[in-house]
Amino acid sequence: MLHVIGGIGLFLLGMNMLTDGLKELAGGLLKKWLNRFTGGRVRSILSGALITALIQSSSATTILTIGFVSAGLLTFMQSIGVIIGANIGTTSTSWIVSLIGFKVDLQAMSLPFIGGGILLTFAPGRYKPYGTVVAGFGLLFLGIEFLQAGMNGLENMFMFNSISGETFPHKLLLILIGLVMTVVMQSSSAAIATTLTMLHAGAIGFEQTAFLVIGQTIGTTVTAVLAAIGASIPAKRTALTHVVFNIITGGIAFLIAPLLLTLTVTIGTSLNGEFDATLGIAIFHTLFKIIGALLFLPFLRPFANLVLKMVPDKGNALTSYLDPNVATVPSVAIDAAYKTLVKMMRELSGAIVLLMETKRANGIYEQKILHVEEAIATTRRFLDSIQSTNPELHHKHLAVVHALDHIERLTRVLKDEQKEKAVQLQEKLISEWYGVLLHNESSMGHEEKIVEFASSLAETSATIADERRERRHRYFERSVKNETELETSVEKVEALLWVDRLAYHYWRTIARMAEYVK
Repeated sequence: MLHVIGGIGLFLLGMNMLTDGLKELAGGLLKKWLNRFTGGRVRSILSGALITALIQSSSATTILTIGFVSAGLLTFMQSIGVIIGANIGTTSTSWIVSLIGFKVDLQAMSLPFIGGGILLTFAPGRYKPYGTVVAGFGLLFLGIEFLQAGMNGLENMFMFNSISGETFPHKLLLILIGLVMTVVMQSSSAAIATTLTMLHAGAIGFEQTAFLVIGQTIGTTVTAVLAAIGASIPAKRTALTHVVFNIITGGIAFLIAPLLLTLTVTIGTSLNGEFDATLGIAIFHTLFKIIGALLFLPFLRPFANLVLKMVPDKGNALTSYLDPNVATVPSVAIDAAYKTLVKMMRELSGAIVLLMETKRANGIYEQKILHVEEAIATTRRFLDSIQSTNPELHHKHLAVVHALDHIERLTRVLKDEQKEKAVQLQEKLISEWYGVLLHNESSMGHEEKIVEFASSLAETSATIADERRERRHRYFERSVKNETELETSVEKVEALLWVDRLAYHYWRTIARMAEYVK
């Protein structure tokens, strides 16, 4: 029994290492790949299936998808296709275990992978993720080896002989057991690997295994629900998509199980010459996931609209992209943070335009500033949870942190008591700044234009700084010549300094954002 527990632990550890390493290595590439290949419904499903087969975790694919939706790389409609595809991709575990796990000497194969992988983790920074992947791969198969060893002679311990899988109550009981296995192990892949090992050892029969697998598929919904508690709106929508798809797919598989089992035996026999039960489960698992996807496919649009109604937008719209789970994938997380900066700057630009047009700070103006202040605090906490070891990501991460710092300083300027007097006393400078802002503000959402915007702001900020130096001297000289009161001169100088700070911090924010896209 200890071998079984240890085998499950090694499998989970290996799967986590494999997933973490691949996410770090492939996060940026997957982002570009998904953005390119998720144009239609079928392509979205295929993308989700292939990515999950690669990283061996539908949960990781789900987290990546949340980040891509948050960063504007995917629409919610496309994300539904990716999630459905991810559920198909989880069947890859069944295929790997049935085709390799019981046909080779796993211990002899896994130990070199573990040793070599661990050594690679001590190599320079960029090689560490490769070591994590290799070691994780080895631990995955070593876990299966321990499971196999532990199952031998334990056939009677699992008490499945009395659960035939032929009567309705027994089928429901098997589904419930499969569900509990996934919830306890927190991984449908680990649950399926354990179940296949039990089947291979003769502890359970083929039909019993099929109903356990249906339960394990439904069991992943519990993990999704737990992950969605306290999460962002995109995460909750994604979790709901995952839950509905798996419950409906599991329900369909249960209803048409006799037909699916017969079809599985036919396909398995034609592929292998004789029926292999473990391979049959991989076929069965894949069949009902594909059937579920095909049934969902025509209804993706109405389903997406239903989910949007069930989980509407709420809270601070500026931070809707920032989900804590996304922080585990640095390339996606930093993208989400950058998109949040764009939102904040648009909100501040709206506040600035409002102030310049009305020449007063009304309630709408103050609300906009408050929203940005709340977003700054949330974004800081989010950025604190990101670890960017890759040099390119480190550069982007640093640019975002600098930009956020200038946004905070910009909000302080916009809250300064001098703002209304500055707009009134320095109308010419304000007018110049206003013109540049209106002409270029839309550039923030376009990476190819933001560099030009930063250059334009740099020139305007430099002009305002020159004006500030020249006018400051002139104002005080007039007061010395008794041409104006000193208090009036001081007011005008304070107004000058306010405009200068406004221009400077706005420019520096956009300049840092331009560094991000270079």
